[in-house]
Amino acid sequence: MIERDELLDLLERSGASFECEYHERVLNMEESGTLKLSLAGARCKNLLLQDKQGALYLVVTTAHKSLDLSAVARTLNSKRLSFASADRLFDLLGVAPGSLSPLSLVNDQAHHVQLVIDEDLADEGVFLFHPLDSTATIALSRQDFEDFLHSIGHLPSWQAIEARPAA
Repeated sequence: MIERDELLDLLERSGASFECEYHERVLNMEESGTLKLSLAGARCKNLLLQDKQGALYLVVTTAHKSLDLSAVARTLNSKRLSFASADRLFDLLGVAPGSLSPLSLVNDQAHHVQLVIDEDLADEGVFLFHPLDSTATIALSRQDFEDFLHSIGHLPSWQAIEARPAA
């Protein structure tokens, strides 16, 4: 498993243009939302979901969307989804809770995890992701992001992801 600095080196060697900003550790989207970043781009919520048949999905959506897991399960042709445990997250992708992003798929060389990106992010030109560690955020253009995913063999499935109805 590679860690943050190795990932940043890999991105640089691949020719990706990105900016990196270091900050205090954040554990969830609420804490992330309080960060005053100088980076511009779409903040993304990243969730590792699993179904009873063993399928694993890294779902990437907008920062403020509250997902309807039943609807997501239907979209993915799954019966029922649940959140993967912190241990499973670390064993599969080498990251702790709060550090998950599609960049973590660099550690999924066996391709156990399917990447699903919310169509609500389709028009974004720059994404903000943690580079395997929630004490840093990088801004990565959509083209460089897609090139990275292609280089590690993790092509995304863009899907319409439903939000949970407002209470």
